[in-house]
Amino acid sequence: MASGSACSSANPEPSHTLMAMGVEAGLARSAVRVSLGAGSSEQDIDGFLKTLGENLAGLRTLAAVAV
Repeated sequence: MASGSACSSANPEPSHTLMAMGVEAGLARSAVRVSLGAGSSEQDIDGFLKTLGENLAGLRTLAAVAV
């Protein structure tokens, strides 16, 4: 999971792809990228979604502070 594209993970600017799609800059800055691989199992995905759901309020607070 990351906040930017894989090729520009060190760049704090919003994703140029999301910006080109017309996504507002503040929303684009709070977007996350989730990558799956051949080794990702259904249990991995279920665990990620569960953890994301449990922590979403805190992540939204962090995103609001970062803007």
